Amino acid sequence: MIEASLPKFAKVATGLQALVTVLVLVIWSAWATWGRFPYSLEASGVVFGPVLLLCVIATLGLWKARMFGWVTALLGNGAAAAVLLFSAGPFGIFPAALLVYLLVPSVRDFYIRNYYQ
Repeated sequence: MIEASLPKFAKVATGLQALVTVLVLVIWSAWATWGRFPYSLEASGVVFGPVLLLCVIATLGLWKARMFGWVTALLGNGAAAAVLLFSAGPFGIFPAALLVYLLVPSVRDFYIRNYYQ
């Protein structure tokens, strides 16, 4: 465990990942309760369930400053951006922007450096 507190850019990444997780949950609940399709809850669970799980794991991993959180955040934000672009159009910009932020050299080096220490 890291004794010092997280740097500012890691705190920003963790906070933004938590916001993306909440966004995926809200859009999942809206899509599931829309009721336009006969099995909308089951269909939305198949589409949004794995994405939400990746986002939750990424939030916890980024909060603990672990490399698995960074890798999961890359996968989760890529999946969330794809799903949200197809289901809720403009909201897909948020996970895509966070994906770009996670690839900034200072953020990337922080999580990769912690893996090798």
